Formats: sequence, structure tokens, C-alpha cells
Amino acid sequence: MSAIILKAQKREPGTKTAKSLRAQGIVPGVYYAKGQDPIHFGVNALALRPVVYTAEATMVKLDIEGKQHNCILKDTSFDPVTDKLLHIDFLGVLAGESLKMEIPLHITGTAVGVREGGILEQTIHKVHAMVDPTAMPEHIDIDVTNLKLNGAIHISDVNVPGVKITDRPENVIIACHLPKVAAVEEETDKKKK
Repeated sequence: MSAIILKAQKREPGTKTAKSLRAQGIVPGVYYAKGQDPIHFGVNALALRPVVYTAEATMVKLDIEGKQHNCILKDTSFDPVTDKLLHIDFLGVLAGESLKMEIPLHITGTAVGVREGGILEQTIHKVHAMVDPTAMPEHIDIDVTNLKLNGAIHISDVNVPGVKITDRPENVIIACHLPKVAAVEEETDKKKK
């Protein structure tokens, strides 16, 4: 997994300081790590775009005045009216330490069932998993090429080395079925016969 490098400056904690930073286009944040004191920092709002506005799971190298910290995005706060990013939290990670993470799913291929007139319905877009964040994939590919009409792919069908998916195994990720109109017509035809 690729890492994004963010340059940040230390800041004093407090609302007055945070408000002053936001006026300058800087987002206040906090870095937390197990066994360490939190570090308060500010980072340019534009630099946060590839971290906050992405569908990929990303690792961040937070450079606070020359010292780099490996971390992941833990939480964000947005203004409810303007949708402007107000605050960001990062969680420090260590290699070999598993954390509960959300990993996006990407659908690949064209299902056999689609060629037979069916449609795909994706019900899960991210899975919850225990994974070492330093070895976490940006996303998990789900190949639907062999998915037949009235078939489904479940959580139990996904196996990625180093990733232990914690969602229920029977949950359906994606299914291929006839469109509702076609299904109703097919049922009506069966009743007439």
C-alpha cells in the first residue's frame, strides 16, 4: 500500500488556536498513538484531499516538524452547513499490530448472469477487517466474471492473505438477478402455463 506524506506544524491545543488556524486555511488535528502523549498539529487543508476524499484505504506518513509518524485516518469533523473540514484525527500504527479497519471493495469483470439479462446489485461496499495497517491493501477486488443469474458472492467467498474479515460470513456482497419487471413477467408466464 502506498503512503501519503503530510507535512504538519505543531500547535497549541485549544479552540482559539484552532479557529485562528482555520481562518488561515489550516486544519487542526491530533495524532494519537498507544503509549504516547497526543500531538496537536495543523496541516494545510488542500494537502488533506488525497487522504480524506478518497475511496481507497491509505497509510499516512505524518511529518510533524521533521519527525515522521506512520498513521491512519481515524476521524474527521465537518461543518454541518458549509461541509468544510474542521478537524482531523490520526491514529499511530506499528508494523505487526492488527487494527480493525474498513477496506473498500472494487468489482471487476463482467458477470455471466449480466450477459443473460440479469443486473448486478452490490449491497456491501466496504468490509470490516483485522489487518496490519502497514500491509493493508488499498482495496479488495471482487471478480464477478463467473457470477451466474440468481447467484451471489458472500463475505465467506473472499479470501485475502493477511486480512481477517470480521463481517458475518453469510452477508451478500453482490448478487445477480433479473430486473424486477422481467422477474414479474417471468412469474406471470409460469402461472399462465
